[in-house]
Parts: sequence; structure tokens; C-alpha cells
Amino acid sequence: MFDDAFNPSIRTVGKVPPQEQNMLNKAINVLSFAVAYSALVVSSEAASGQDGRAQNELSEKPKTELILTDHPLVDTVWDLKTGKQISQDAFWRLAVTQDHLLVGEKHDNPRHHEIQAEAVHQMGVAGRKPLIVMEMVEPKYQQWLTDLKPEDVSGLSDKLEWEKRGWPAWSMYEPIFKEAAFYGMTIAPGAPERELLIKVGKGGVPPEDVSKDLMWSQKFSKEQHESLLDELERSHCGVVPRKSLEPLVEMQRLKDASMGLPMRSAMKTEQGSVLIAGTGHTRKDRGVPWWLDSNDSRLSLAAVEVNSDNFQLSDYSLADVNRFDYVWFTGRVETIDPCEKYAEQLKKMGKKHTQKE
Repeated sequence: MFDDAFNPSIRTVGKVPPQEQNMLNKAINVLSFAVAYSALVVSSEAASGQDGRAQNELSEKPKTELILTDHPLVDTVWDLKTGKQISQDAFWRLAVTQDHLLVGEKHDNPRHHEIQAEAVHQMGVAGRKPLIVMEMVEPKYQQWLTDLKPEDVSGLSDKLEWEKRGWPAWSMYEPIFKEAAFYGMTIAPGAPERELLIKVGKGGVPPEDVSKDLMWSQKFSKEQHESLLDELERSHCGVVPRKSLEPLVEMQRLKDASMGLPMRSAMKTEQGSVLIAGTGHTRKDRGVPWWLDSNDSRLSLAAVEVNSDNFQLSDYSLADVNRFDYVWFTGRVETIDPCEKYAEQLKKMGKKHTQKE
């Protein structure tokens, strides 16, 4: 998720060697494109909010409803190790026993956030108080999350500058906060400091003490690196040159390492954690699970939108045991591929980006 942190007006201060400045300019250009693309997609997507058990008052809900909700795979859960369907109850019984539960979302899908809120609820019912780590929250907002009470949640949107920073409707995420507050769970920022993210995007590295805490020296293999580049290239609709996406690889690594840090810390008190993040972050092969202690049990769930012509588990690329442990199918927000929907705008943006290169 890219927001106004990556403003193209950001520049280094003072004199910079021409070669280094050229590298920084390229990084800034691709970040600028990422911001514009993200804004283009997010601003056009209306999402539907849903009620949860612990809520009393929720924010006004957008009106858009999911489609393909009558698809036979919707709300089925699959164990990717066995390739077999299991009941939702069986899934939750297993999930609440794990040290770490990672629930991946498509940001604008309200059903995905219902599942995440249910994950928090199930932990509470089981008598657990895991740390709730959220990709969407930056460290500077921690003050608003300390000792959070259910009655305080409705006013959090403005304090967290939620939609101002480009996240989909607060009403979708609010039930997650409500459930956590209801059960007395602590919510922790999962995002890195904005300044550090920009620094890494420009080719820098975290300070020595931060690098140690993050385990930043843990490098990707060539296969992991190329896999992430492939994903970034697809997510930018092939408009941005592959070499220009390199800064985003390190930024993604930083995001995942930053989410992994509080999750590892949560094990010091044996409370465990629940991660709320996009599916790209919850995948086992190179996402947040890769940054966790191998001795800790973990379960990675991907909430996956169904396709109108795909009715078998094997039809879905995310149904890969190397990426996730389980998938939970849901309806779709829309059927139109964003790359097709915004083809003309993206083409113009891509030309501008290439010219800057």
C-alpha cells in the first residue's frame, strides 16, 4: 500500500554526487508512480462495511456490495497441505492454538475484514490476548492505541488519519479495532517509520541498532528477490520498467521486517500475535512469516476472491502451500481487472515515468 509518504517533492538536502542523485531520482520517480497508481485504484473503489459482535456504533458504511457471492467456493476454507476443505469451526479451533495467526486481505474487500475481525474475536473467546499487529498503522499513532477502550474506537479514524493516508473505508476496519478493544488486546503498529521507509526506498539502510532489531541482515535469495519483482511488475500492470521497481523490493522487505519485529517481541510474554495485512505480506515464502522465529507455531490464511470461471482449488494461484497454509474464498469487489479498467490512465502515467527515467 503506497500513500502520500512517497511524495515526489521529497528531495535530499545539500550536494549529492551526480551518480547518487541519479539513483535517488529514479527511486523517487518509481515511488511517485506507485503513489499515483495506488490513488487511481483506491479512489475508485467503494467498499462495504459490516457489523461485528463487539460493536455498538460503527462509522457510516459505503453502499457497494460484493458480487459472485453465490459462487460455490464462497466461504469455503481449504487446507493447502492436504488440498481438502475443512469447516470454518475446525479452522478456528486450530487457528487459536497458534503462536502467530496471519490473516491476509485484499484491502478493499469488506468480507476479508469480517474474517479478520472474527479472528480477533475467536482469540478472545479462547481466552487469549494476542498482540494485534496492523500493517496500516505507523509508529507515530501508537499514542492513540495505548489502553484503547471500545468507546474510543469510533473516533480513531481521524486520529489515525486513516482515509487521508489512502486506506479504504474505515468502516471496514473498525470492527477489528472494536473486537481487540473489547477483549483488552493491545494493538501495535506494523508499518515502519515513514522517514525510514523513504530512506530505504532511496537505497539507504536502517541505523545499526534498528537493523539489528529488524534482523535486516537476513537477505533474500535470488529466487525470493525475483519472485517479489514479478509480483510488483504485475501489480503495476507492466507499465513500470522492471529495473525501476528495485527500490520497492527493499521497501517491501522493510515493511515485512517491521511487522515481524513486534510479533517476535510478543513471544517474550508468550502472548503471541495476530497480523492484519495484505496477502502479499502474509505469504510464507518471503513475507512476514519469513521474519519470525522458526520455533514459533504460525498459521497463514489468505482471503481470496473467487473468479466467475474458476471452481476448483487448483484454479487459484494463491492456493499454494508454499505461500499460505489455508485459503478462505470470498465474493469479489468487482470483476474488471484494474489494469484493463485504467489502461489509458496507466499508459499515460507510464510514458511520463519513462520520460523521467
